[in-house]
Amino acid sequence: MLIAPHPDDEALACSVILQKAVRAGAAIRVVYVTDGDDNPWPQRALEKRWRLSALDRKRWGKLRRAEALAALRVLDIGPADIQFLALPDQGLTDLLLRDCNSALTRIAQVIDDWSPTDILAPSIFDIHPDHNAVAVMMRLIFADFFQGGVSQWNYLVHGRSPAFFDRAAELSPSEVETATKRDAIRRHQTQIKLSRRRFLRYATRPERFLRVERESAVWCDGAVHSVSRTHDYLNVDLRFTADPFRTQRSKFFILGRDSLGRKPACQIRVPSCSGDFEILDCTTNRSVGIGRYRGHPFAGEFALPLNLFSPVHDLFIKVDRRSWFFDEAGWIEIPSVPSLTKVALSMISA
Repeated sequence: MLIAPHPDDEALACSVILQKAVRAGAAIRVVYVTDGDDNPWPQRALEKRWRLSALDRKRWGKLRRAEALAALRVLDIGPADIQFLALPDQGLTDLLLRDCNSALTRIAQVIDDWSPTDILAPSIFDIHPDHNAVAVMMRLIFADFFQGGVSQWNYLVHGRSPAFFDRAAELSPSEVETATKRDAIRRHQTQIKLSRRRFLRYATRPERFLRVERESAVWCDGAVHSVSRTHDYLNVDLRFTADPFRTQRSKFFILGRDSLGRKPACQIRVPSCSGDFEILDCTTNRSVGIGRYRGHPFAGEFALPLNLFSPVHDLFIKVDRRSWFFDEAGWIEIPSVPSLTKVALSMISA
């Protein structure tokens, strides 16, 4: 089973492995989380209009569905093996932080109905917000609904995170597989309009997959330099690069579970100087605690109380520091306290 955030991700990241699965006679299911309908710049370029209505976006989503069907047809995968969930394009991070239960239940039902042996899903280290949000959703789903028996593999479409590339297995294509992949990518004409060179370069690079396993350490990325967690506090060392394209004030998100299994999510406006700061609930925007920041605009350390979160469940954190619509880095998974093997956790900086 392939979980794709948008039409085109199947062609860019998984064309070769899908070809190999087809030849091996494996049953295949491709699930698109969104229709890719909130994709304004290619739509404006193709349709030569600036203002786009909800109906325009819906029509664009239908066109992108058709392109996905055409690309999979090149890979010998038919419509009966394809499913579209039509969750909000460019809105999966908000869904994750504010109202994820219905989405998690729906995706879990799709998985349970088909009973796959292997799942390919986006990497938590992908810098597209929709991709890394789906990755967190998949981790929450498997913690809640599934207890082994399914191999999970992650792929990365956007970014060059060492936390992914240094550990992922490489799948090199044959010349025929590369040509077929290129043909599948070309079926996404709406996306090639503005990004032909970038898209076609995916046809020549190896596909990479990282097996999802229970981690006992933290793989840091982006501005998060190091992390330590106790029962009561989370300490995060932040180091920001000077980037003229990332001028907005950064946000910090934290997501986990409470003692009742609910999934609270909180946000923080990253301070520019040492002092206390409010921790806000993502759903209500109400203050739910006070943390402490020590540092300056380019580096510092958070101390966050964890009274809202259960110590026996994993946490997920993210620095929201976007350029255009890409993140600087994805989410970081922090193991539950009993799983931590040492106070100073392993670290990789992007």
